[in-house]
Amino acid sequence: PVATVQGYLEPIMQRLGDAPSSDLQEDLVVIEREVERLNRLINDLFVLSQAEVSRLVMQPKLTDVEKVVEEMVDTFSRLAWQRARIEVVTEVDDQLPLAIVDASRLEQILANLLRNGIRHTPPGGIIAIRLTVDLNHVKIEVRDTGEGISSENLAHIWERFYRVPNSQAAEEDGAGLGLAVVKELAEAMGVGVSVKSTLGEGTCFTLYVPIDPSG
Repeated sequence: PVATVQGYLEPIMQRLGDAPSSDLQEDLVVIEREVERLNRLINDLFVLSQAEVSRLVMQPKLTDVEKVVEEMVDTFSRLAWQRARIEVVTEVDDQLPLAIVDASRLEQILANLLRNGIRHTPPGGIIAIRLTVDLNHVKIEVRDTGEGISSENLAHIWERFYRVPNSQAAEEDGAGLGLAVVKELAEAMGVGVSVKSTLGEGTCFTLYVPIDPSG
């Protein structure tokens, strides 16, 4: 049903694209945005339900992690800038090795982390993705200059349906499933994940993607 609604909305939005702004057009923009949020919620619930019954499908293989990150940055940098004048930047080590990961699942993880960063970073902030080599892993750091998380709340962020109390982005936090999905997907692929945060300064999520031991 959600795909059907999106299928009808897209051509309507295209036809109205060049028309003068109207109440109908503004309403359709809201509907489109909410349908997208609903679709993400359904996908997150589907991933978590598969994880509960050990049915998550993974296809790990040698992957150019830098390319995956660049594609996600291209996708989200415009959104971040248009929404709150947030800049998304990358820093990559030279000669980064290939890593063993399911590229599509890594995209899901990065998308959730980037959305989380955008929601919790004030206008004029920065989200930086840094790729380095750490022993037998490619380390991916997603760091923002957002509101940060207290140590008390940090202990619960991986829990399903948990939303940080009194967050500036409380109204847009969704159902509190994004980080739970990150944890489930990372663990299912053998990717380590950790988080550090300082209240009022920002948060850094780190992924440890294994490198091919034979390489």
